[in-house]
Amino acid sequence: MKQATLLLPATLALALTGCGNGDRYAGGSGLIETNETIVSAETTGRVTALRFDEGTSVAAGDTLAIIDPTRVELELASARAGRTALVAQAEAARIQVRQARTAEDFARSELDRVTKLLESSTATQRQFDQAKFEHDKSAIARENVQAQVRTLEAQIDKADADIARLERQLRDCYPLAPIGGVITEKFVEPGELLSPGKALARISRLDTVWVKVYLPAGSFANIKLGTHATVSTESGGAEYAARVVWTSSEAEFTPKNVQTEESRADLVYAVKVLVPNPDGSLKVGMPVFVTLEK
Repeated sequence: MKQATLLLPATLALALTGCGNGDRYAGGSGLIETNETIVSAETTGRVTALRFDEGTSVAAGDTLAIIDPTRVELELASARAGRTALVAQAEAARIQVRQARTAEDFARSELDRVTKLLESSTATQRQFDQAKFEHDKSAIARENVQAQVRTLEAQIDKADADIARLERQLRDCYPLAPIGGVITEKFVEPGELLSPGKALARISRLDTVWVKVYLPAGSFANIKLGTHATVSTESGGAEYAARVVWTSSEAEFTPKNVQTEESRADLVYAVKVLVPNPDGSLKVGMPVFVTLEK
């Protein structure tokens, strides 16, 4: 049977049927890939320090850089001082509320006393009107200071929100690694002025890598999630245990840059295999061959 020589693209490979044990195994070639995360700046400022370089290993939560925090620190100090002043004003207003309630209680007792005297014709209507006026005035004064307390409490809530926003901006001045891995690309240098969204670094997780291979329908039919696989490099040597973590739900044509029209017309299914790589011996872009148990 005539076999065609295939040239693999940078990120895709055509599945090949395993030899010798075709009834038990399916195989395919592919390139090692990994999960990557690009860390970007979330605030504006100048880079005052970088704590990584290409090839640096980082853990999740490590500080990658320092973006000049001076402006945010000053604004935060001002906001906290403003909140302290508002709290003091609110406490003074609460004292005024207690004083207003005391005055209102006294005015109410005076109004009750004059009312009884008026009923017994001992007090005059003028005295009653004066007592009622004093009571109403004291009630209005109490409501006024209570409204001042509510206003100050609302201003304190706003100050708390402003402080929380500035604290978030301050944390953004110290960007953290979202995942553990290796810095595979650095996008900034110390002294560079950043804007939100500017990429800082690319982090690649190299302790677990993956490879995608393409299988014809006959070989794909018996491949399930969790299927065991073996990954070997083109240079031979060590083999790596792996497992299938994803399979395509529909067929696709073989990549267009495969050399022959006959091969391009074939329908294949993609299979993604996860490979533990604790010693980092499998490198991104390394060509490997995957053998899957049917």
